[in-house]
Amino acid sequence: MLTHLTDILTCYVLPGLILAFGLCFLFVHVPQDEAGLRGYRMARRMMSYAYLAFFVALVVEAMGVRLNVPPAQQQMMMVAMGIVQAFLFTMALTTLIDVQFFTWQRFGRELSLILLPTALAFAMYHLFGPSKSPLKGDFLPFFFKEESGGVFLLTVFYAGILARYVVLFHRRYTDYKRRMAGYFSGDEWERLRWVRRSFYTAFSIGLLALLYALHPSLLTNLLFTLVLVVYYTVFCLRFVNYAFTFHQIEPAITIDHSPLTVDPLAASQDAPSDDNDGWSELMSRLTSLMTEQQLFTKPDLTIEEVAMQAGESYRNVSAAINTCMGISFRTWVNTYRIERAKRLIAEGYLQDHVMDALAQASGFAGRVSFYRAFKKHTGHSPTDFS
Repeated sequence: MLTHLTDILTCYVLPGLILAFGLCFLFVHVPQDEAGLRGYRMARRMMSYAYLAFFVALVVEAMGVRLNVPPAQQQMMMVAMGIVQAFLFTMALTTLIDVQFFTWQRFGRELSLILLPTALAFAMYHLFGPSKSPLKGDFLPFFFKEESGGVFLLTVFYAGILARYVVLFHRRYTDYKRRMAGYFSGDEWERLRWVRRSFYTAFSIGLLALLYALHPSLLTNLLFTLVLVVYYTVFCLRFVNYAFTFHQIEPAITIDHSPLTVDPLAASQDAPSDDNDGWSELMSRLTSLMTEQQLFTKPDLTIEEVAMQAGESYRNVSAAINTCMGISFRTWVNTYRIERAKRLIAEGYLQDHVMDALAQASGFAGRVSFYRAFKKHTGHSPTDFS
């Protein structure tokens, strides 16, 4: 029974789903006139390649079992496909949080980085493998003295590639959160938290695939296949719907976030001043604007709206906050919201209102974001604060 179920999932259900999703990525329409979605269209294309490559890998694996291909060669093919999958997933998911990340130059460089060592491992296996090599004893490279030597070599390379991609994605995601905090006053960055979860889930699945390739069994095959069915289905749905989420965060992702370098000859055009006096004067105006008009009570307040009210550019406002306060725009706005919440609590607001009302009155979009920000700023929950 278990064998029959595993065969159905492995040979029919999973390949069918992967093929259908891969074609979906290719042919589901994305408006061509949406310039901000260029990166998403490229990411969709790469993801379709990842799904279709996985489909080919499943077919090759099934054919290898039927044709009695040596286990070591089957394992090498599975590890190699895992390397390609890791490359495509990393490129696609990183492009979603950084529209400037993808370039054909980077794509070619990264592809060469994985294909050349992988091809070298296969070539060395066929040239020096114990079943074919005329060399004996000490003349045989140590990692090919056993049939699993090629798998070992690819496994080490695979582990290094995964570690490199984790570092790369973590840096880009950290920069993404910084850009969001510098533009929005709320927690809009959480709209793409699923990208981070998807990446690390794919990373975990990659490790599981490696363990399965090294130690295959009927039970691990069944469990691993079920995990793949669930993950690839959920991921496809979230990825396709990204086009709708993107428009809500597009300004923060596409706007120029490069540091403002002040040219003394152009100070009057690009910045208030060449020294801190100009930033301090602008910061004073921003503080007055925030307190007098209580802009912080607007949950979806952005730095561009504040800049428009102040008659300054976005980059000047951002530079003033960073220079004078040393914090992000979101943290700066939240300090006003928290102070208002503290005053309302001191006046007994919670005696007649619920926590959601307090969050709304303070300018937060929801109770969760209010509670988290309040605890971070005061060290206490709103109900424990006195």
